Amino acid sequence: MILSNQISNDHPITELELSKTLAMGRTPIREALNLLSKDGIIQLNPNKGFILRQISYEDIIQIYQIREVLDPLATRLSNERIDLSKLEEIEEKYLRKKSDWESSRQFSQELHSLIYKSCGNPYLIEMFESLDFRIEVKRNSAWNLWIKFNDTVVIERRKQEHAEIIQALKEKNSEAAERMSKEHISDAIRDIIRLIIPNSVNSELK
Repeated sequence: MILSNQISNDHPITELELSKTLAMGRTPIREALNLLSKDGIIQLNPNKGFILRQISYEDIIQIYQIREVLDPLATRLSNERIDLSKLEEIEEKYLRKKSDWESSRQFSQELHSLIYKSCGNPYLIEMFESLDFRIEVKRNSAWNLWIKFNDTVVIERRKQEHAEIIQALKEKNSEAAERMSKEHISDAIRDIIRLIIPNSVNSELK
């Protein structure tokens, strides 16, 4: 619900409301809310319940800085292991589809998830999985940033970058795949900074 924007940061999240919406008991919901609070995704608002924590531009940049190091490594390690049929399935699913914000976000999510899960390094996979939800929340906020500024040029360029990474992996060119992966994340950081220059880096995404 958070990732699909069904929960906004201006609406309190209560056990009772979620219990009715999800048709389940309040105990597992309470446990889930506590875990989300521990991970810094939501925060307790006294007398109102939990609210979705606003993600700052600085948060987004910091998570991309982590990915700028980890993504190229995962891409290089996955080069000989990645399932080409799954890679081609993602390619077929998105590259021939007319770009829109949601399909572009899903393309990014599915491709990078496949790369990490194919890297063959259990410690890197564990690191990715432990960060996965927090990464997705911040990545979702990054896509919302591009939507907010209506930057369709960025979306099209990122789609092309994904296509080039896929092609390098299909050709088993680990050096090119690793380099393109790093450039892809570095470009994203520059894009985010470029978009927020008129604003404070510590401004909150609305």
